Amino acid sequence: MENNDSPTTPEDNDFCAALANRVHDLTPLWEEHMNDPIDEPLPYIFMSDVARWAEANAVEHEDTVLQILSILNDGYLHGQGDVPNLIRVGFGESILIDTPLVPLLTGELRKWHNLDFGLNN
Repeated sequence: MENNDSPTTPEDNDFCAALANRVHDLTPLWEEHMNDPIDEPLPYIFMSDVARWAEANAVEHEDTVLQILSILNDGYLHGQGDVPNLIRVGFGESILIDTPLVPLLTGELRKWHNLDFGLNN
């Protein structure tokens, strides 16, 4: 059953699908969301899961995490519609203050993290 009152946008869904397609380690997370019984993609929850995955893998899979961060910074700056907000809220607000991911943050994600936690840029 299609939910026409969905708070998600096609741009959010397309961005998440493209992210999972470009970063194959994220594909299982996206597929899990696509197979959710409510039959609706949940991009904000997916992005929160991406943040948790990046935190857990920042040391062992740094190159992959840096690839994710590069894609997210680009989406933050150039994303269509709601995509910048999706990245700020779904990913950025899910990052803990003291995690191995934080030193890898650059660009807009670093600025947002610092603003979110009241840190100096």
